[in-house]
Amino acid sequence: MEGWDSLRVDLRRLLEESPGALVVLPDPDSERRERPIRIDLAAWATDIAEELHAKYGGLVALRVGAMTFPARQLVVNEHSRQLRGAPAELAGLDIRAETPLSVRTGRSERKDVVVANRTDREQVLLTAGELGSRVTDGSGNVVGMFVGPHAMPRVGFSIEAHGSRSVPVLIGTASVVPELGYAVPPGQWNLVVSLQTDEGFMLSAPLGITVTP
Repeated sequence: MEGWDSLRVDLRRLLEESPGALVVLPDPDSERRERPIRIDLAAWATDIAEELHAKYGGLVALRVGAMTFPARQLVVNEHSRQLRGAPAELAGLDIRAETPLSVRTGRSERKDVVVANRTDREQVLLTAGELGSRVTDGSGNVVGMFVGPHAMPRVGFSIEAHGSRSVPVLIGTASVVPELGYAVPPGQWNLVVSLQTDEGFMLSAPLGITVTP
């Protein structure tokens, strides 16, 4: 089994050859002593995880998307996988996609949705820079989400009475169902967008989304 000196060479190579594959990793220029060395990879990077696992074994503790590798044990807690909130339409907020939604399997992207305010007063969406979301199946069960470091600025999006505006939403396709694999498989799914105002948390009606290969 190879050691840290070899691993940090591989980490530098992967950072250059496969941008976005390594999500959480140690500084390749540091002198490591702790074992195992945690490395988090994007949900699409299973081939890279297999390479690291085969070469370094117990030296590394690998996570791919929302699960450990290769055991596929979930590392995101149940609370973060749940959808919480009242229907947004009951608060006078409607959400629709600006264009047909599609994301590559295992990837995360920011897309714009249009939020319409049907009430007689201004509404302010409280966000961390974008709205959150979950990918669900036809029964409403959460099957995918964004997993990874996330900046936490407080950004408000104001929508005037009877007005509408585009708001970015972060869409992630890391699977939270081990039976599906590390990434939500290609196909037709639903996207539920989460919103927060001074009235609390709310959820959009399901929007169709295509997960592509």
